[in-house]
Amino acid sequence: MKRELTEFEYDQIIGYLKHSGVIEDKLIKEMADHLAILTELYLGEGSDFETSFERAKQDVKQKDLLEISENTEGFKGYPKFLGKKFLVSFAVMILTVFIFRLLMKYQHIPKHRLVIVISRRLISFALLPLLLLYNLTISANKAKQVLQFVFQFSLFQTIAEYLIKQKISIIFLSSSVVFGLIWLFVFLIVPLIRDKRITKVKKGI
Repeated sequence: MKRELTEFEYDQIIGYLKHSGVIEDKLIKEMADHLAILTELYLGEGSDFETSFERAKQDVKQKDLLEISENTEGFKGYPKFLGKKFLVSFAVMILTVFIFRLLMKYQHIPKHRLVIVISRRLISFALLPLLLLYNLTISANKAKQVLQFVFQFSLFQTIAEYLIKQKISIIFLSSSVVFGLIWLFVFLIVPLIRDKRITKVKKGI
């Protein structure tokens, strides 16, 4: 049976990271999870926690931790300004303009088309890529994030085509359905089934 870390042991890992100079909360969580996985692997070989943790720390050298601490911006994968506040403000602004111009269209107010096109391009080629960049952190599941981006892009194009031209794009609609189902199956249904099986095995033991 796989030996999992206790809450106290996980807190020890977090304490080690903070002592090593890693101070950004999100990065601490990611590095702690990485060290926890390595430690559990060594625990599975029969070592005690202290020995396993030491081996994990050797795999992730203190020099690397200090480098991460000093270059947090680079390891996060996105510029310092690109935080939640910026993304939320940017999204609200673009969506507000997009919806307002759609209302202008339905009210037959002139000069609405250019603004709608620009808003659509900003959402498609600025907001969604920035969200992807924000989520591509050092320990992120790259396949999951990229697939999610493709799904979001296709879904938005499908909705935009309908709202602007009053027609459904078969290409974007089929892409949305296919990528949405793949994402749902691979990253939600399969892990859920696996977790239930693991829980049953643990209860049986």
